[in-house]
Amino acid sequence: MRQKFEIHELVARFADCVNRKAMDEMPHLFTPDAVLDIPGFSQHIVGRDNIITFLTDILSLWSGIVQAVHSGTVVLVSDTHPQRATGRWYLSEFGVKENVDTYVGGVYSDDYVRTASGFRFTRRRFDLLYLRAGTSVTAQPFPSDLP
Repeated sequence: MRQKFEIHELVARFADCVNRKAMDEMPHLFTPDAVLDIPGFSQHIVGRDNIITFLTDILSLWSGIVQAVHSGTVVLVSDTHPQRATGRWYLSEFGVKENVDTYVGGVYSDDYVRTASGFRFTRRRFDLLYLRAGTSVTAQPFPSDLP
């Protein structure tokens, strides 16, 4: 159970960094070869440094943001050697993006690996489920290609 708690803390630290726009703390959450996928926006970013640059650019569009992590699940790949795990986390983001009141609901699908410093993201995939920007609303079904 300790491994699952460590992963929960990793996910919470990510949201905390987003909320504070503390991008200097974000690199410690990813492995050097991590991948960030955002299928709905055709984004496939490889490498921790590229991920941080991408997230910095995206967050610069928000004058204020709150990312709230809701329910989540963690599955250890092996009970005998719990060095890898997967997870799914539902979240909402709300704030002001480019002077427009914006609300986002979505799901992160993650892969984690334990390093000498604890669990880190090796892959994060974000799928948009709901977006309200001003009066415009978009809703998507849960992605059929996720388990």
